[in-house]
Amino acid sequence: MMNDCYAAYDKEKGYVRVGNGRVEKIMQQRGSFIRTEKITDKVSGKVWRGGKPLWQRCPALSENEIPEVFFEVAEETQAFGMKEHLKATLTLKGREGTVWYEYTVFPDIPFVYSQCFVEKRGRVELNDETAQEVSCTGIETDYVKSAEGDVICSSDTLDCVPLGCIHLTVESVKLYDKTDGNDSLVERQTVPVYKNGRSERDGNIFCINDYPSGSSLMLVKHSPTESSALNRRTHDLLMHCASYAALLGTGIDFSALPSGRVPYYASAVGAAKAEDIYEELWRYSTAFSLGDRRGSLFIMSNTWGDRSQDGAVCESFMLRELERARQLHVDIIQIDDGWQSGITVNSALKKGGVWEGYYKENSNFWAVNTEKFPRGLKPITEKAREIGAEIGLWFSPDSSNDFENVDKDIDTLYGLYKQHGVRYFKLDGIKIRNKLCEMRFIYLLSELTKRSDGEIRFNLDVTAEDRFGYLYQQQYGTLFVENRYTDFTSYFPHNTFKNLWNLASVIPTRRLQMELLNVRRNADKYKNMPFAPDTYNMDYVFATVIPANPLVWMEMTGLSENDAALLSKITGIYKPYAPEIFASRVIPIGDAPSGMSFSGYCCRSEDKKTAHLLLFRESTKGDTYTFNLPVEFKNVNTEKLYESAPAECTFNGESVTVKFSEERSFVWIKIN
Repeated sequence: MMNDCYAAYDKEKGYVRVGNGRVEKIMQQRGSFIRTEKITDKVSGKVWRGGKPLWQRCPALSENEIPEVFFEVAEETQAFGMKEHLKATLTLKGREGTVWYEYTVFPDIPFVYSQCFVEKRGRVELNDETAQEVSCTGIETDYVKSAEGDVICSSDTLDCVPLGCIHLTVESVKLYDKTDGNDSLVERQTVPVYKNGRSERDGNIFCINDYPSGSSLMLVKHSPTESSALNRRTHDLLMHCASYAALLGTGIDFSALPSGRVPYYASAVGAAKAEDIYEELWRYSTAFSLGDRRGSLFIMSNTWGDRSQDGAVCESFMLRELERARQLHVDIIQIDDGWQSGITVNSALKKGGVWEGYYKENSNFWAVNTEKFPRGLKPITEKAREIGAEIGLWFSPDSSNDFENVDKDIDTLYGLYKQHGVRYFKLDGIKIRNKLCEMRFIYLLSELTKRSDGEIRFNLDVTAEDRFGYLYQQQYGTLFVENRYTDFTSYFPHNTFKNLWNLASVIPTRRLQMELLNVRRNADKYKNMPFAPDTYNMDYVFATVIPANPLVWMEMTGLSENDAALLSKITGIYKPYAPEIFASRVIPIGDAPSGMSFSGYCCRSEDKKTAHLLLFRESTKGDTYTFNLPVEFKNVNTEKLYESAPAECTFNGESVTVKFSEERSFVWIKIN
């Protein structure tokens, strides 16, 4: 098998074993039922098992039938956007439907990823009793049981893992998108688990700690966030009597199941020592997000942040933007809404635009607007190549009638890629209303990735509507996290800093695009407001988003010469180190940004030998702070790459003390 990965099926006993050198998950299949028997942390020897494991049944199969069983194992070395991995598929083919259980493991990463797919050919009848949550009173007879006496999970279960421990705590991490209305994107809570009680939690990531042994089990729900998940019926995690943990929420409505191979939401389980589990989560998450093929973070610009909307977009304007992009070392210049012939509801030029049904409105909706670009996009793409950059485009897939025009959208995007060399598309206006919408949108992402041999990448907007969020289908590109504007006084640099700082603890920052705006615009609207953007310098706001993919959310030609020169200085220093930062685990340090904190990032290499420290002083009374580091650096050599104002730094192995000379200043240090 691939490196240390393996998968096997014992047909006689129905056991499925999937694992690698770090973790093993054992499931048992019997007829149309399956259950997780145990999970083993091979490093510590900790085994998560006990009680009576709960059986799961897929309603696509008849309860008492004996399906045909097939088992396949494949090594996938050319999976676009993902590291090489081993995939095992257990197929159960019944009279009225088929179920596929897919298990994925990456070499040397202690997580097992699971996803179920179903197809029905006849009518599916649910047992109403088993479709409800299991009642948990501590009395075994209160479980729902089959005729044979087996304990049955809710039909809405993604995975049910045995725990078999007495003293547990569970930390839940809940993520928020729809950031047009949310500005607190990560919520964490830790509670003890009563061994004779029931615990229900909401969230996307759950860390279950057996604290006497120092071992942790982590469950990841690969689904949209709570506000966008389809057919959400109950809480995301159910724990009973410290005996088992059930991850709930398949996203499936069997009464309205589309035809074809329909995906459940996915899940993953990981096992490691408590002090290592979030490190392993980062390694697991980065296996899904290799990022740009150049092996480095990118700087992207998009003019929409200055609110000219489609009013400024034209050939002459974009050529001027490209000249400024050369100065600012921007890699991708993205043209937002306005490059196309059709008019959307966001137009500043015309009323009566649409937000879906584009082809019905105008069969040439996505043709290049010849009034704005009389020579097409060729002069723009040629100029971009001249300065060593690329052009990206905004695009809105047609959500109308459950994405019925998905093939037209695929042909449109692939045509823009082939004709103009456009590889980066910001996808916006997406409305995932049901499972068919979801399936067709996944098809768009996967088909374009395959057709382009992985060259086409997507910037997936999570600012509004019901979309995939942070953890579902995460292999296809970066996430466009926020729309913030000085025009509406919704942009405060410390809040963008805070959101990236919080997300960095659970999401690889390489997957995120975080914005910096022209802080001089609309200064009058912020008069007498604390933390007004124009009290910050451009190098500072750029530095706060260095660990992500910095998004220059502005008309670059609107920058003053002084601000452009300052931004050019720091981006020029940043570019050679971008590959190192891309490969780093970004760990938040200091206090959470609030506008009045000392905060920062430790961008630490995977071997823990080198790091980049970005250390910030916000508007604080004191000038000195000691930042505790996540790893001890012995006999370090330090290099100060940048300081926005003089700063004195003193290292003490596990910490660094910085005396800042000015408020709203920062220092960037490399540790070797």
